[in-house]
Amino acid sequence: MSESPNLLRNFDNFIINQLKESYKTKSDITNLKGVSLFHEPFTHCVINDLVSDSNFVNDLNAEIVAKLKYHEKNNDLYKFHQTKDLGKNKSKHLSQFRDQFLYGQFLDFLKQMTDIDLSSTKIDVTSSKYEHTDYLLCHDDNINKDLHGRRIAFIYYLVPDDWNSDGSDGGNLDLFSVNDKLEPIDIVKSLIPKRNSLAFFEVSDRSFHQVAEVLAKNKTRLSINGWFHGPVNPKAVRKAEIPQELSSYQDVEPDQFFDWITEKYLKPINQTGIQMKFSSSSEIKLDKIFHNLKYEQTSKELESENIKWIRKGPYNRRNYEIADPESLPDIVKELSKVLTSDFMGLTLSNMTGLALHASVPKNKPDDDDNDEDDYSDEEDEENECENGEDDEFESDFESEVNANDVEPSENKRKLEQEEENDGSKPCSSSSLNKKLKSTESEQEVENTDTQTNSENVKNIEEPKEYGNPKFHCEVRRWKQGEYTLITDDDDDIKKEALDLMLFFGCKNWSINCGGNISYIARDEDSELLTVNPEENCMALVYRDTETLRFTKFVNSELNKINSNGCFYEIYIVYYE
Repeated sequence: MSESPNLLRNFDNFIINQLKESYKTKSDITNLKGVSLFHEPFTHCVINDLVSDSNFVNDLNAEIVAKLKYHEKNNDLYKFHQTKDLGKNKSKHLSQFRDQFLYGQFLDFLKQMTDIDLSSTKIDVTSSKYEHTDYLLCHDDNINKDLHGRRIAFIYYLVPDDWNSDGSDGGNLDLFSVNDKLEPIDIVKSLIPKRNSLAFFEVSDRSFHQVAEVLAKNKTRLSINGWFHGPVNPKAVRKAEIPQELSSYQDVEPDQFFDWITEKYLKPINQTGIQMKFSSSSEIKLDKIFHNLKYEQTSKELESENIKWIRKGPYNRRNYEIADPESLPDIVKELSKVLTSDFMGLTLSNMTGLALHASVPKNKPDDDDNDEDDYSDEEDEENECENGEDDEFESDFESEVNANDVEPSENKRKLEQEEENDGSKPCSSSSLNKKLKSTESEQEVENTDTQTNSENVKNIEEPKEYGNPKFHCEVRRWKQGEYTLITDDDDDIKKEALDLMLFFGCKNWSINCGGNISYIARDEDSELLTVNPEENCMALVYRDTETLRFTKFVNSELNKINSNGCFYEIYIVYYE
């Protein structure tokens, strides 16, 4: 066994000078004694047969597998296993590879080739293990905040000898091109892992890359990887995204609205019961929200080949498809219109207590505590859903999202009592406004009659603040490789909102496929809430500015349970 694996033993000064000149002039070199150096989309290099002693490679591989402890890493950006930093690991072959090679021969080689003053005391080293459906999504490695930090990233591959060279095993190192805003827009090159090869690239504002999903079932993408540190260039200031355009509610005929929503969700007493549940957890799942025939027709029409799907990026924020609204089938347009109508705003206000309709006053922060005392046990029993179906509105979500509790106002309770005898359909928004004004006028008269009593002066209501509700709507298609990521500067997270999620074509969906929506608290890793795609089920989630959301990476398992290889979502965000 070689005591000192040597990269440079077969390289003379002519080859070193060729590589150095290529690095300086940005000219490409292909397979110069196993070394290839390219400069698009950013400077990167691949060295094949890095260590000449195959016994050392095999012993290093076996030692890593037997002795290192890997920890699961799983969030919006990645899913794989990784060790802690190996800078002080004393295993025989690993320490030799680190101390004699990374800190010795290879460091000297990089300094000569790049003419960068790399640190001889600071190299980050870990080992990563990617198995079936694991991945690492688009990022640039550039977390540098000082003038000294990550300068060159490296990956030494210890994949099996039979790792397919055609890329069919997955796990490729994909490289992205960027636009003039330094946003990653396209995968322009894929480096396929090969045993005993090493890839490295210079970390910069342009070095966007990802580890593609591992498709092989019985092979492990094993590597030793990390960063050489050195002087870095100041980070470029990226322009903020243009905020998404918000719209006002659309007009629909009452019958059109009633044709979609099932009867039980239109009864005021049931809406009050839903609001009671929503106010305690800020989320709820409404099963069988639509008439089955309408839902099934919509599901079928979403598969139409006439729909124009447009990829929405950039890759470091999101990767999924949205439908061109003009290309949608009529029934999908109709549903989108119903969900963004004045009637829907009113219904959601009744179900959530939020001011999602112009006639509903905004809730004040201190209203919650006061409202709690307004309910007696008898009133709680009266607000149970009809026929004892209280459990019908129980949320199956696993956790909670923190938000203000909201209770129905006294005016709304009076209105619900009036409407209870009107049948299953709520009144129109115009008649509702009249009723609200009527009940408010009655209350004003009552307050006037009691103003002589000093104790009741405190009960005079302050002027109410009414909202100006807006929404943003997208019809989405989710396929293998698609996702959304958490980014702190998204305009979407800067204000409180109600998320509505409605899924189609997900009958056989399972958690192993990805595509579920996770809600987490800012600066926290643990999930607060998970929303899973379900047929004919509307999920409502209220989130404040400290609550973030992302859609988990959709992996290749979806293709096995869904013949179309996709499912659909109508996502609407409502603002008060």
